[in-house]
Amino acid sequence: MKKIVYLPLDERPCNYDFCGFIVQNNNEINLVRPEKSDLGLKKTPAEYLSVKNFLSRECADADYLILAVDMLLYGGIVPSRLHHLSQEEIFQRVDFIGTLKRTNPQLKIFAFSLVMRCPTYSCGDEEPDYYGTYGEQIFRYGVNEHKFIDKLITKEQYEAEKKWLNVPQEFLNDYVSRRKVNLAALLRTLKLVGKDVDEFLILQDDSNPYGFTALDQRRVREFTQSENINIEVHSGADEGGLTLLARTLTQIKGYSPKICPVYPKEECKNVIPLFEDREVYKNIRAQIESAGATVADENDAEIYLFCNLPVGEMHNIDKPEGKQYDDRDLPAFVKKAENLAKSGKVVAVADIAYSNGGDIKFAKMLSKSIGLLNLGGYAGWNTSSNALGTVICQATFFRFYGNTKTHRLFTAERVYEDISYCAYVRKYIWDNELETLHCTYFNSNGQRGAVSERAEQLLNEFTSREFPEIYEKFKISDCYMPWSRLFEIGLKIEER
Repeated sequence: MKKIVYLPLDERPCNYDFCGFIVQNNNEINLVRPEKSDLGLKKTPAEYLSVKNFLSRECADADYLILAVDMLLYGGIVPSRLHHLSQEEIFQRVDFIGTLKRTNPQLKIFAFSLVMRCPTYSCGDEEPDYYGTYGEQIFRYGVNEHKFIDKLITKEQYEAEKKWLNVPQEFLNDYVSRRKVNLAALLRTLKLVGKDVDEFLILQDDSNPYGFTALDQRRVREFTQSENINIEVHSGADEGGLTLLARTLTQIKGYSPKICPVYPKEECKNVIPLFEDREVYKNIRAQIESAGATVADENDAEIYLFCNLPVGEMHNIDKPEGKQYDDRDLPAFVKKAENLAKSGKVVAVADIAYSNGGDIKFAKMLSKSIGLLNLGGYAGWNTSSNALGTVICQATFFRFYGNTKTHRLFTAERVYEDISYCAYVRKYIWDNELETLHCTYFNSNGQRGAVSERAEQLLNEFTSREFPEIYEKFKISDCYMPWSRLFEIGLKIEER
């Protein structure tokens, strides 16, 4: 068996559990993770010495390391936006990566890191507390800086906007100084590529064409060009571990699966997903290639990746309507998938018509025509990139191992979570029951309790009614709220 050490981006199920789930009962891969309790909790960072000791111990005899750099440097994705670590201390942590390689020269290190995001909205749930009051202004401050640098506005316009935004200087200094340190750490890590780090991904969540994040992306591109490092920044974050797990598998197998993206209409490929900054086809290509697969045409493909997208502007899952959705011609799209599946082809589904949840109507059509459990993979959670990285990894494992019990369990979990919870239960509780449950969207009064109990009840009711194919074979064995809020849910699924 190949030993793969995995340091996740944080302790949430999408980062910690998904990779462990997808390799369970695999007789070729032994995935080793830290204890979840050692990885911090949301704004509380993982303890660095614990992470360092885990890596030193487990990498000494490992074949591969899948490394979330932000967990090593800052203690997780949210702590990366909150820390007050010095540049010197962070650089020492970067240099530790080389120590792992020198201790075990045979170790292959596949790593990923993020360009720090800058949300467009005011919310301090995953940002510094002051972002709850001044977040939108800080974002617009960055846009103003960017446009002035690029000479898109006059100095008078620049000064007027800065005065109008009126962000307190102490908050702006804190925010900008952290971005500067994080960017320096990313550039220092990039210097390891091709030496200590074998494969590297630069991911970006919540991105926009202008602002602090776009300026940092530009600096990264300038650096990689000057250093002759062939890496592009592409959209994503929480799927990074899954993407590199798929890439590891393709290296173990010595083969790159051929994946063909399929769209409802040709113009769908030019949609710019919510929270992303480029046409979706560019990111689909990047996600496929980052996973160690090859983009193929329809005549040469082994996996057909059906990408459910609107013919126009994307909506959040709470607004499932509009002409751009009517114009998809879903019956023809599903029929094409059905015909390919009947001919023995592998059909996987990236359900990315909406952000933050799967398309109930589309998924029901697939269930009745092909059967969700016969797909080579399915995902439809959070951002387009999150879903893409998840389904591409699952489809890659399907390509090599087939329709295993683990594969079907993972698909069932995606249905319970991505469709039943994200597209229905979350909004139902938010709209109708939070006050009764004495909770708020950002406070479910703990991981387990009235909210998780009610969520599980509604999940069972909805899934049994809308997706009997899944409900009759699989049940929920655990249901909790990982960050004690309504946004995400933690589930464990088992056979009935």
